[in-house]
Amino acid sequence: MNKEEILKIFKNKHNRVICIIFIIGVVLMVAAGGHKKEAPAVNADTKVSAEAEEGRLAGILSEINGAGKVSVMITYYSSSQKDIAYETKTASREDKSEESEDKKAVMTDGEPMVVKEVYPKVKGVIVTAEGAGNAAVRSAISEAVAAALDVPAHRICIYKKEEKKKWF
Repeated sequence: MNKEEILKIFKNKHNRVICIIFIIGVVLMVAAGGHKKEAPAVNADTKVSAEAEEGRLAGILSEINGAGKVSVMITYYSSSQKDIAYETKTASREDKSEESEDKKAVMTDGEPMVVKEVYPKVKGVIVTAEGAGNAAVRSAISEAVAAALDVPAHRICIYKKEEKKKWF
């Protein structure tokens, strides 16, 4: 196309409006595509390992009046599961006899984007405490564990810690 043909196209009012709308659309698409989609904020507390959770619970339970030194073991039915975001592209032939699907994980900072994380269900809890010989302390520990981990009382075992003999 030469310059005269292009000017002839723009002399028509409808063609000018269509071209302006097209240019605005392209600019908006480029501007929108330039922004990086942010991953949902992940609270640092949600990445707590089982050992850290046990230690944190033991620390809290040891603050119960009369509990003394406390150790905790938590067992789970399974491990945690992460649901990852996928970008799916579907392609089909003109005769619609065959369809193919291309599925790729959405990546953010080199890691797959996690949409949802499902934490495992607690199977049972074992607690050993120096003050577990006292029924009131044992009851308080059981209530605290049940509230903290949403575990029924029959899945919580509380034992008195063995007193270690000191050799002089």
